[in-house]
Amino acid sequence: MEERGGAERLLALAYGNHPKSSSLKPEALRVLRALREGAKGIDELAGVLGLDLISPAGRKHFYVLLRPLRETGMISTRRAGGKTIYYLSYDGFSQFLRDIRKEAEYWLTPEAPREEIK
Repeated sequence: MEERGGAERLLALAYGNHPKSSSLKPEALRVLRALREGAKGIDELAGVLGLDLISPAGRKHFYVLLRPLRETGMISTRRAGGKTIYYLSYDGFSQFLRDIRKEAEYWLTPEAPREEIK
């Protein structure tokens, strides 16, 4: 699957197509790419995004950005040594695959013949 097209569809699953969400998608893609390399702590992810978690605005943006990815199950968290660790999770990706399968089944299943209107 082409990374850009696949990533766009994946992020549409998490963020929808609302105009305000489009500004979050490039950062969300950076999060997914970073987590693809391995689990990351909150500070590491904030560094990837260039966010200052000490400031309330930076912290709010971080959680607003990650909430859809967590809610769809694409990323999960665990606690280790008193820190929150983020990692990619199969749940959201399996939902993405189910959605693609439903779309393919729709297009590949012949439509029942319609009666002509007289």
